[in-house]
Parts: sequence; C-alpha cells; structure tokens
Amino acid sequence: MKKKFAFTMAEVIIVISLLGVIAALTIPNLYYSKTKHEYATRIKRFYSKMDNAIAQMELEKGSFKDMHRPDDGEDTGNGSEANNRLAYLWYMENIDPYMEHKFIKNPDSNTPKIYFSDGSSLYITRGGCLDLHYDVNGDKGSGKAGREQFTFLICFSDYDRNYFFGDGNIFFGTYGGKYTVTDDDGNETQKDIVNSDTSREVLIDACKNSVSRCSRLLQRDNWEFKEDYPRF
Repeated sequence: MKKKFAFTMAEVIIVISLLGVIAALTIPNLYYSKTKHEYATRIKRFYSKMDNAIAQMELEKGSFKDMHRPDDGEDTGNGSEANNRLAYLWYMENIDPYMEHKFIKNPDSNTPKIYFSDGSSLYITRGGCLDLHYDVNGDKGSGKAGREQFTFLICFSDYDRNYFFGDGNIFFGTYGGKYTVTDDDGNETQKDIVNSDTSREVLIDACKNSVSRCSRLLQRDNWEFKEDYPRF
C-alpha cells in the first residue's frame, strides 16, 4: 500500500506567505508599467494629432508665420483671463476642427477644458506663446504636472520659436528655453535646453528642476517613460 503525502499546515502557511511577498513585489511594478504605457500612448497620439492639425490648418489658411498671437489689445498681460479666453477661441477656430474633441466643459468661461475620446483633456493659457496643458487623465487623475499633465507650446514670433524650440520654423513643440536651478545654499543658476541636440542628462536635470520641461525629455525618449524618468 502506497503511503500518501500531504502538506502540513505550517508548510501551507509558508507557501501562502511567499506568494504574498512575490505578489506585493510584482503587482505594483506591473501596474506602473501598464500606466506608463497608457500615458505614453496618449501623449504620443496628442502630439501627432497636433502636428497633423497644424499641417491641415496651413493648407487651408496659409503659413503659421503669417499668424499673430491672440491679444485683447488692452495690455492686460500674459496669463490674463481675457487673453486666456482669446487663446482658447484661436485654438477652436484654427486647430480644433482637425482634433475631433468629444466635448467641452465650461465653454463660456475664460479657460474652458476640451476633452478627447480617450479621456484626456486640454486647456489653454496665453503667455508669450500659447501654453497647451494636456492631461492624460482628464478629470479622473490627480492632474500632477510631469506625471499626468504636460505642457506644450504654440509660438507665433520668431524670437519665441527660437527661444523655446531652437528653430524658427517650428510652430508647435515641447518646452525648451532657460530654467533655474537652486542649489542647497539657495544660489540660483540659469541653464538652457534650447537646442534639439541637448544631452539626455541635461534634459533629466531640466525635468527635475522645471516640470514644464518634462515634455522635452519625453520627446527625446520617443514619448516613453524610461526607468530614470524623474517624476513618475
């Protein structure tokens, strides 16, 4: 007669405990990997659609170099509610027809929010350029800059295009230009990431110190969140 073997209760508990430890170590990594992939896909799609929209706009309305930054004409300043409203209206007239938005929240306000079919959203403010604040999660996430929300620019003047993009022939792009680094003693130093050949190490530093510059790092990495991306 063959002798039957069985696990003792202690052995069962040990196995279950080990499985729990493995799950605790692997499940968060799987979750973050999936989340990074979803975010990267949405950002890449948005950037590509914006490029195509601008190309279509130029076919119908002429070169962006002949366009002017929307302005209320009353010197209310960058980022004013009136100028933010004008920035939104300019976008709706010139870009939105090619972007296929799903719906708009508070369309009569100064900073309406535009939603897309994948759940992402966009709102626009006007500084020296138009700042496009793209959120991969719309209203469903934290809206944390550099993790879920990313800034892009539409620049109308040669000066601004060269300052932010390093190229006067680029109309829409990621945030370049100068940023400020503060050391442990409170001393401030300005650094520059204008040129497209800026090293990746410099772009990582820029993302750490100026969250609006994180979109430039992601662009350099082909819209992927690498392991050393500093804000995920």
